[in-house]
Amino acid sequence: MNQDELKKEISENKFRTLYIFNSDDYFLKQTYIERLSRATGLSVQKFTYETFKEFLEDIPRLCCFDLFNSKVIKHIKLNFELEQLIDIIHTENILILDPIKCSSKIKSDSIVNFRPLSEKEIKTYLKNKLKDIDVHLLDKISSSPFYSNATALYLLVEKLSLSKNYEDIDFLDNEPSIFEAIDTIVNNDFEIFCAIIDKYNDFPLVFISTLSTIFVNAFLSFYNVSDSKKTYYTNIVRRLGKEKLESLITILYDLDKLYKSANIRNLLPLKLKIFNWMVQK
Repeated sequence: MNQDELKKEISENKFRTLYIFNSDDYFLKQTYIERLSRATGLSVQKFTYETFKEFLEDIPRLCCFDLFNSKVIKHIKLNFELEQLIDIIHTENILILDPIKCSSKIKSDSIVNFRPLSEKEIKTYLKNKLKDIDVHLLDKISSSPFYSNATALYLLVEKLSLSKNYEDIDFLDNEPSIFEAIDTIVNNDFEIFCAIIDKYNDFPLVFISTLSTIFVNAFLSFYNVSDSKKTYYTNIVRRLGKEKLESLITILYDLDKLYKSANIRNLLPLKLKIFNWMVQK
């Protein structure tokens, strides 16, 4: 099924015990995890596995109630290609498997293949978020295949909302999956953070500036609690706290100035600063 069928099932209160999300679109997957959470009234717990063997060994624990005997949604990030189906006979929870890739050999009605956004969906989202966007720019963005990726579109809108420079639309064309890096910062996982950000070495200033955009918007959510797009930001705030978030924004601001003035072409200064920030109490 795709997200349209999943959305229909959620609206009809039909919930499965197993979903396999097959997509590299972080924001789109996150949107449907949140929709499932709201519809079921269940909280979401996150798990990450680096190998199939490690995941397989932990399945009994994933299927059981948590310490408080509560049913939950377990979002299970698999940092490998899923090449075989798991025989989950009984689970007390809703399991969402989120592999890097799902092998085409696997056939199951539990697999959700997220399709790209349509031009109509892109235009509707842009009009809702950017009230004074002109028709020319609206057509330009909605006709771009790059912005049919919901994560790329979301990041573009966040940048334009902050800068109000509606002509600056090429900023994020390099990489739409920056949310993975943000997750590792929020989860205080320096090793995975370093592994993820190596692919950004060719455009460090773009990467740092985009990180700043997301964390600044999270900080602003302290003062705009009625914002309809606040869920992602409030999760960051809840995990980090105001003080830790403030110090991170200061670090990113200083790094932005450093990279602009020194024309540095690698991410070593960022790695060192983030490591020092993570070990702070």
